[in-house]
Amino acid sequence: MSPYGVWVKSTHLELKEGPYYEQGVKCQTCHMTQAEGVSADVGNKYPDVWQHLFHGAHDPGKVKGTIELRIHPDIREAEPLEVIRFTVALFNQKTGHKFPTGSAEERLVWLHVEATDAKGRTYHLPVDRKGFEGEDFTIAANTLAYQDMGIPLNLPDFKGIQRDGVPEGDRIFRLPYLDPQGRMTIMQWNTASQGPDYRIGPRETKLETYTWSLPDALEPGPMRVTASLYYQKLPLPIVEFLGVPKEEAEAIEVNHHTTLLTILP
Repeated sequence: MSPYGVWVKSTHLELKEGPYYEQGVKCQTCHMTQAEGVSADVGNKYPDVWQHLFHGAHDPGKVKGTIELRIHPDIREAEPLEVIRFTVALFNQKTGHKFPTGSAEERLVWLHVEATDAKGRTYHLPVDRKGFEGEDFTIAANTLAYQDMGIPLNLPDFKGIQRDGVPEGDRIFRLPYLDPQGRMTIMQWNTASQGPDYRIGPRETKLETYTWSLPDALEPGPMRVTASLYYQKLPLPIVEFLGVPKEEAEAIEVNHHTTLLTILP
């Protein structure tokens, strides 16, 4: 908990509030698992020895496949200048807590939707707004944040750095930590409040829509539209500014799905 009384590490609370806890699921159920073996070199063999794996946010194999997603259009054939609405369904099929979790102030999960026409030209689709309070924190933008890093750096006029470092208009699933001035922070000790919790809870399905007015120059023929969900332990602008290893900003693809439609002449 921060000095301001804000829970900054709440994975255990997310588990207790979710659907798995009352079924007897604990942290070690998924993060240690059990198998036949011995717990010491000279010990007896047991059928249910806890495996000290502790794999989680730093293990790409644990992260991949966490969220199942599907994208589908409202029509399958369209002409240039028509309007198509795509819906992406994201289902948390794997975690007993929210995704992402842990050091939630640093974690970045975002949904990128891209169309490719018959000539191979690509088009980025921005997410439709839902209109909830604080939604700006959940849509990638060219904006600055983390100004309070100037405190430990002894830079009183520090303007901040780029907040997201991912394509503008992409939906971000995050829990913003806010400093006393209401600005996003990655410093748990300076977290005075939190923004909207737009992470994906256990067994929760979120729906995102993308309304697209088809360009006049679209090539007739098949068009592929792909929704891809990515995860980063730490946003790239922070990694570059602080000089931490680049692998901390590795973009891990959690899942993707592609749908097809036909562009008419």
